[in-house]
Amino acid sequence: MGSKSPLSPASPDALLLGIWCADGHAAATGAIRDWAGNTLPDALSLTGEPWTVLVQALTAAEVIDAGSVIVLTNDATLVRALSPPFTPPAPTQRQRIFYSRTEWVDVGWGGDVEQWRALQLLGGTWGGRFRAMQVDDLPKARELWEQSQH
Repeated sequence: MGSKSPLSPASPDALLLGIWCADGHAAATGAIRDWAGNTLPDALSLTGEPWTVLVQALTAAEVIDAGSVIVLTNDATLVRALSPPFTPPAPTQRQRIFYSRTEWVDVGWGGDVEQWRALQLLGGTWGGRFRAMQVDDLPKARELWEQSQH
């Protein structure tokens, strides 16, 4: 069994997704790299809430049947959320569950629906064939973000 090389922006058959995040708003630009390593730039551009933008981009990537996803972003929080070990979204609701007359546990559930959907798409559709990387040089995504603020 040979070792697999880690996914990178040079990986073939991939959606290269640049996401610039600031102030709770995100802009995403995407390029497709085919099996031969040729890049089709400007495959998508989206703006909105970070998790919603990611889900919309992943939904588009499903349609084009990209073999893997490389997320390049300036947002360290997004990189952590999309890197092992995966932490589920913060619970939005809590309930006390009694498991005896005197013992209980407070259980949290819920969380950001879009974050759950992004994790489901990445883990299900791509079977873990994705990688998130923090980068600060995302000129197209940053320009789109700036334009969306006016």
